[in-house]
Amino acid sequence: MYINLPGKYRLPKGKGLQCRRLIHGLKQAAHGWNLKWLLDYGFINVDNYGVTFVKNVKNEDGNASKILLSIHVDDGLAACGDEAMYKDFIAAKCKDFDLSDSGELKWFLGGKVEQDCEKGIARLSQEQYCNDVLKRFQMSDCTPVDTPCEANLHLAASDSPPLDKRDADVVRNYQQLIGACVYLTCFTRRDCCFAVNQCARFMSNPEPTHIAAAKSILRYLAGTQSLGIIYRRGAVDPSLLSIGMETGPNQLSASADADHAGADDRRSVSGWAIMLAGAMIAWSSKRQPVTAINSTENEFYSVSQCTLDCVYLRRIMQLLGYEQTSPTLIEQDNNACIFLIKGSGMYARAKHHDRHSRSSSQGIRCGRQA
Repeated sequence: MYINLPGKYRLPKGKGLQCRRLIHGLKQAAHGWNLKWLLDYGFINVDNYGVTFVKNVKNEDGNASKILLSIHVDDGLAACGDEAMYKDFIAAKCKDFDLSDSGELKWFLGGKVEQDCEKGIARLSQEQYCNDVLKRFQMSDCTPVDTPCEANLHLAASDSPPLDKRDADVVRNYQQLIGACVYLTCFTRRDCCFAVNQCARFMSNPEPTHIAAAKSILRYLAGTQSLGIIYRRGAVDPSLLSIGMETGPNQLSASADADHAGADDRRSVSGWAIMLAGAMIAWSSKRQPVTAINSTENEFYSVSQCTLDCVYLRRIMQLLGYEQTSPTLIEQDNNACIFLIKGSGMYARAKHHDRHSRSSSQGIRCGRQA
């Protein structure tokens, strides 16, 4: 933030000013106002980021009611099974803020939400957003393809033009295209995660191969605009059922995997997904920050990163009232990695592993995942 000091005031060199009040328009303002008000009203911040809150109240009849609240800047979602409690909350909020109640959730941050409370089904999709992106980049009439990228796609920077000869308009258009796709992968389109991750590595200086790969993502979206995520009450991870394992309702499960030295710099790509109610609630496809010596190491790193998010989400679920009654199952297909996590040996391949990767082994011993 930049300001002009009044009159002839000048700051000494190396000095700055600190805001003592929350100013409307700054990104921290809504967070500060909401956090203070909600905590005073009796909410508990369950994620330490000022995003997700819960309030539990014990009624006179002995039953418990609660409100779940999620806030993004000045937009919020509220879920409550007690209509009187919800109305009291909205009335109290309206006394201090200009607030509009949009009723049953249908749209949120560009995503469509469809609910069937009787069947216990919720569906998230971004069909309208996909249409807008295709029109913006003049790809509405393109020929659809079946996959967002070629098999074993690994883009390289070897053919990129010199920095002093790059086209600013091409770079800007590429950055806008990838930015639009990143928003899709963060919300509902986890099937494009790997392809977008590969293209996003060359935001500063794309070459024709990178642009063609980015357009391939749009061609895939053109044929799959209506795809979304469906959550079902009491559903379990279908991949666990296929191998004869089963977890209870509202229990987390996960899968983690990685390739091995596929890129030109020989770094691997980690991929993991966490499941709840029969569908993904968190996922990632990201290049590893270090070069793995063998497949055991890159698989171990991928499981480690998945473990960190499982521990975090288990704590969130418990604070929301959905206790995890059993260790979180993490699927992994590398035997050496599995033996290493369980402490069954093969340490000759792991003497050089970074210390933070040991979190998955510690989680096993603490009973947080299996």
